[in-house]
Amino acid sequence: MKNMLCPKCHSSEIVRLPGSIQPPSTLGGPKSLSAFKTINTTQYCCANCGFSEVWVDDPDDLKALLKKYGF
Repeated sequence: MKNMLCPKCHSSEIVRLPGSIQPPSTLGGPKSLSAFKTINTTQYCCANCGFSEVWVDDPDDLKALLKKYGF
């Protein structure tokens, strides 16, 4: 939906919402500050049908996610 057109209903009424993926909570004990970081995202939501997508803003963050959680 980055092209501002809903792939589900083809509406052009798209809402762009900035956001982030936060590091896990430190309730289980102290974590190294360098082990986790906030990942900036952008969510696109269709105002017509409600379909939404979340995109990671920085390609380097994608590499970090793949390294940590990929197969």
